[in-house]
Amino acid sequence: MRNYKLKKLLPMFLLEIKKTGNYKKIYNERIICYFRTKIETYRRKPKAIICYNCSGFYHAAKNCYLKPKCIKCGGEHATRDCIIKEKLPEPKCVNCGESGHIASWKGCKAFPVIPKRSIRSYADAAAGKMEKN
Repeated sequence: MRNYKLKKLLPMFLLEIKKTGNYKKIYNERIICYFRTKIETYRRKPKAIICYNCSGFYHAAKNCYLKPKCIKCGGEHATRDCIIKEKLPEPKCVNCGESGHIASWKGCKAFPVIPKRSIRSYADAAAGKMEKN
């Protein structure tokens, strides 16, 4: 894995393991190739990512092949190429079309809401009980 701000390699690795067979035994490993290791599950951030190219959700600009959208004027050009250089008093959202906020505002009606996952105990899951929030 790489730190993109500092452009340096991190002392961690991301492994994708199929959940078949004895895949949980990987958590018992403490030394791999003479290196001390600590194996943890991947903790995903509970928020939607926003593309800097089109201001859409759930993908990044590196993988975006859509037409760019300017978050200042809503035109089909990149924000850095916009002729408007100052901050707008009433910006227009490119996702919902309303004025008064930009696409990354969390109060926008087009902003995706990711529900929190409920954590159940193994005994409750085996008994078929659902946790009430």
